[in-house]
Amino acid sequence: MNRRQFLKALGASTLALGFPDTLAWADTASAGSRKNPLEGLRIIDAHAHPERYLSEGQRPENSSTVKFMTEMGMAASVFAAVGDRVYLSGNRLPGTEYQNTMTQLDHWKNGVVKDGKAKLVRNVSDIPQDPAPGGVPGCILTIEGGDALAGHPDRVDEFYRHGVRMITLVHFSHNELGDCMQNPGSLESRPRNNGLTAAGCRVVERMQELGMVVDVAHADSLTLEQIGEVTRRPVVDSHGNPCSLADTRQCGRFRTWKDMEVVAKTGGVVCTWTWGMTRGKTRRETFRDWAREIMEMKKRIGMEHVGLGTDGGGGIPRFIQGYRDIRDLSRLVKAMQEAGFTREEIAAYMGGNTYRVLEACIG
Repeated sequence: MNRRQFLKALGASTLALGFPDTLAWADTASAGSRKNPLEGLRIIDAHAHPERYLSEGQRPENSSTVKFMTEMGMAASVFAAVGDRVYLSGNRLPGTEYQNTMTQLDHWKNGVVKDGKAKLVRNVSDIPQDPAPGGVPGCILTIEGGDALAGHPDRVDEFYRHGVRMITLVHFSHNELGDCMQNPGSLESRPRNNGLTAAGCRVVERMQELGMVVDVAHADSLTLEQIGEVTRRPVVDSHGNPCSLADTRQCGRFRTWKDMEVVAKTGGVVCTWTWGMTRGKTRRETFRDWAREIMEMKKRIGMEHVGLGTDGGGGIPRFIQGYRDIRDLSRLVKAMQEAGFTREEIAAYMGGNTYRVLEACIG
């Protein structure tokens, strides 16, 4: 029995016995090398909620943790506070969106950052250049949902001083800055703005003057198009996936190719996530599907405009098959290798492109 036959037999036996961790090891070893596929990559997750502050109605989802980041040698991750948490709670949470967002940010600053388990990223020089397992990952503080600004551009300055380096202008509702892709059906719908508002335009301008990344995730097509017209720096669509449906009105949370071209024209990055699903012709069930999706994005918008944003800790409804936590990104790397990506292209997707945008925006 040769090595490949042995591993195949081992995989079959462990599956029968129900030992998924052993099976995962066999799958890794069968690639012909025990070398960690993530070794040497500067991985930057453009959107996550690691060990987030849990308020009413929230449950922990630990697919992204500082422990896992350290174990795998991740360079940096976004730590995203939810800027419309009070609205999403049906106004059951006390205080304002601003106060609740500050509480979430301080949860990390007074926790993992103060304890030395993560390093607050104020400039790209704070991101490890040669990350390795056991190193301290960078913490990029972010606000997902500009509701916390309450439409006041001067509040951008306050969050910047607090260490925030990225803001997702809209989240799960239209707000004072612009319109989102869709409102949750269970919540009272807010009126549409018909795109980026005057306050939203001032916020984009002030963010870029200070040195912050504008995140267009969740923004509807018109708001995104108008952000593309006013921005002077690259933007990021931090987490999502392409929509393959012929009727773009059914895309919902997924991006059209036209939308992604807007991001690419700014010099920005469209990041794809861990959500496993099939909807119409949009199929994202396996790591192989994920890799094929990235290949299509490479062909259509260019490899320099594609990146990683897992949304780990954010409560993804269902993961890609075989994905449990960020350490399983090694399986995506292998799928990309099998799909024909070069090592340089994989490095660009896993963090290189996001690093370039961070460098252009926060300095």
